[in-house]
Amino acid sequence: MKTRNFLFGLAILLTASTLKAQNSADAIVRTFINQLKSHKNLELAFNYQFSFDEENVNKSQQGRAWLQGDCYRIEMSEQQYISDGKNVWTYFPFEEEVMLSKVEDGTDNTPLKLLTSLDKNYVAALIKKDNDGVCTLELANPEGQYRRIKLKINTKTTEIKSADIYLDDGSKMAIGIEEQKFDQKLDDNFFTFDAKEHPKVDVIDMR
Repeated sequence: MKTRNFLFGLAILLTASTLKAQNSADAIVRTFINQLKSHKNLELAFNYQFSFDEENVNKSQQGRAWLQGDCYRIEMSEQQYISDGKNVWTYFPFEEEVMLSKVEDGTDNTPLKLLTSLDKNYVAALIKKDNDGVCTLELANPEGQYRRIKLKINTKTTEIKSADIYLDDGSKMAIGIEEQKFDQKLDDNFFTFDAKEHPKVDVIDMR
C-alpha cells in the first residue's frame, strides 16, 4: 500500500477550508472542520482498503490513528507510522525494521502537508442526505492527483462515517471510520518511536 495515499486518506478527514461549494456542502464541511479544530487531538478506529484494478491489487487492513497538530501515530498490522512533527518513523513489525527520516524529506507523508494540497480547484457538492442526517459529499478536481473524494458525514453528531478517494492513476482508497474519540490523554513520548521497547529492531537512520 502506498504510504502517501493512506495518509492522505486520513488527512482528508481534516479537509482544507479553501473549497468552492455548491448547495449546502460548504456549511457542512465548515461545521465539521470547526468541530475538529475545537479539540486537542483526534483518535480514530478505521478499516482501510486500497484497490487498483489495472494491477489487480486489492488489500485491506484495520487500525487506529491519532492526530494532534503536526504529530500523528498510525497503527496497522503490517506497519506503523509515527511522527513528532519533525521526524517520521516507519515501523515494519514483521521485518523488525524502522526507517527514520525527517519530515522535510517526505512532505507527502505528513497529514499537514497533504492538507495544503487541497486548493481552490476542488469543488464541494452535496450529493444526498438520508433520514438519519448522514450526508454524502463529493469533492472534485479533474486536474488533481486526487480526482474525486466522496465523504459521508453525520450532521447530527458531526462525525465522519467514511471516505472514498479516487486517484488519477485509477486506484481507489476506501476508509471506513468505526470509532472516533477526542481529547485523549497521551504520554509525552506517544508520538515518538521508543527503540528501547523494541531491542531487536534495526533502526535505519536516513536523516
